[in-house]
Amino acid sequence: MMNASKLVMPAKGVAQRNNRTAAAKAPAMPKVHAARSVLAGQRLSARQPLRMTGDRRPVSVKAAVVEGEGGLQKVVLKSNEDVAEIYTFGGVCTSWTKNGKDVLYVRPDAKFDKSKPISGGIPHCWPQFGPGDMQVHGFARNLQWELTIATLDECVMTLVPTEESLKMWPHQFKVTQTISLKGGNLVATMNVENTDDKEFSFTGSYHTYFAVHDIADVKVGGLEGTKCLDRLTEKTSDVTEEVTIGGPVDSVYSAVSTTPLTLEVGLGRTISIGYSGWPDAVVWSPWTDMESCYREFVCVENAACDSVTVPPGMTWSASMSLHVTDQFVDPQLEAYCDANPEAAECLVYED
Repeated sequence: MMNASKLVMPAKGVAQRNNRTAAAKAPAMPKVHAARSVLAGQRLSARQPLRMTGDRRPVSVKAAVVEGEGGLQKVVLKSNEDVAEIYTFGGVCTSWTKNGKDVLYVRPDAKFDKSKPISGGIPHCWPQFGPGDMQVHGFARNLQWELTIATLDECVMTLVPTEESLKMWPHQFKVTQTISLKGGNLVATMNVENTDDKEFSFTGSYHTYFAVHDIADVKVGGLEGTKCLDRLTEKTSDVTEEVTIGGPVDSVYSAVSTTPLTLEVGLGRTISIGYSGWPDAVVWSPWTDMESCYREFVCVENAACDSVTVPPGMTWSASMSLHVTDQFVDPQLEAYCDANPEAAECLVYED
């Protein structure tokens, strides 16, 4: 039974200033030795101007709804330089470009013809996580979602029962998925409303694929102190340090805290994974079972591995928030500067 605090009753009823004078030339700063990596995304960016009507009220700017791969409907969200792409088939966010690099990963064997779920991005495992009485990971990622709201930086999609879903899971429901770009973050929220006259139970997850420089660079922090179930060996253990990948991994971490997880993916990029409503986490790497791509991604998932029960008329809610910190690192320059710390290329000016 889920935490009752996660159930809610249904409701009733700037552009950059145009400087006209040249700024005085700043005095040269003294040279100092510093780290040879620079935080990205710290410069000030212009706000998006509001479109105004005649009575001066803001007008909502709509997202781009376009034809994506395989002719599928795709929604493109933008916020400053951030861009997210969402397919309504499966309700899956397949791309989030941050500082010019995609945070998410789509496998090279992904299909965009509705013959199977899109393999990558942020797919749903719902109403079943893993194998069970229905198809693996449930049906939500393999059905068409309805696009109900699409603004410049947010889209909302809904899923309701179909003839196909009722054969697998005979319950009435309404699932609402919201993807938004807020404050430099990507936020995904999932609401499951029980519109039936009896309770139902489910398991689920955000089966998020993250792009990595190399699987050997991966470190997952924030799981220390949890219990780990290795689903490959069926053994349990206490987690005492960061999780690294040195072979096939399929592990469930139970009773995670509310502290965001951290994911290092190489070349100075760290992803903070905040979450609410998800009691578990999963780390998965297929290793050489996917020889062509296993070095390029890792799945770190927010999950509910034990059954969540929702009474009639109630709604369960969970969310995930991704934040990226980039320290752009040139490995060759790093090695050179380690050997030549006084070289001009290895000195930077203090800001």
